[in-house]
Amino acid sequence: MASPLFGPGDVLRLEKAYAAPEIVEQRARTRAALGARPGERGLDVGCGPGLLACELAREVGPAGRVVGIDASPDMIEASRARAAREGLAECVEFTVGDASRLEFPGETFDFVVAVQVYLYVHEVERALAEAARVLKRGGRHAIVDTDWDSCVWLTADRDRHRRVMEARVGHFANPHLPPRLPGLLRAAGLRLANAGVIPLLNLRCDPASFSVGIIGATKNLAVRHGLPRAEADAWEADLRSRTEDGQYFFSLNRFLFVATKP
Repeated sequence: MASPLFGPGDVLRLEKAYAAPEIVEQRARTRAALGARPGERGLDVGCGPGLLACELAREVGPAGRVVGIDASPDMIEASRARAAREGLAECVEFTVGDASRLEFPGETFDFVVAVQVYLYVHEVERALAEAARVLKRGGRHAIVDTDWDSCVWLTADRDRHRRVMEARVGHFANPHLPPRLPGLLRAAGLRLANAGVIPLLNLRCDPASFSVGIIGATKNLAVRHGLPRAEADAWEADLRSRTEDGQYFFSLNRFLFVATKP
């Protein structure tokens, strides 16, 4: 199984980021595209702290079942606690698992969903083949992933920002995956049914927004991947100083794909 990329300190950070209005809307669009129905069985690959899996569990209801897997035991613990708080234990379960080695029989699930997961997976071809294997005939696989080339962040020093982002994307196995996904899905035996763009746009330095919520993590990842801390600190200070109207701009494109198993 792959080593977990996220630990105890990341749970609260991700829960806060996932509460941002634009990410709540992203989950709504993902659920609408997936079209989960009462009584279906679904798999959430890389479930994180369990928000999407619990929302899908409400849609499949007590006659259905959603399973969430994540490489991080801390995320699984947080997901189980969420399900218990929300009274969903009868229709959702969580377990540590690996996207590239799914421990389920073939044709188990009506749908599989993976949001911001495959960009971390080195064996992405194998992971997609595994998703196809566990899908029933006619089942759906919904994927949301980011192409980090689409990131636009207004800063005082464009060269410094470029260095931050180049170091930051070193955290990902596949930082520019979406353009490749149609071909990869076809190679996995899946048929692309729908695709769309989910733009994330922030025009204010609002602590509740997605982009402000990831400034600190972006800085820390850039330092971890070789950027001098003083340069990363200056980048962060510039962004956080942009509190006046018209001074802040962030945009990032995520891409939603839905493929079916013939």
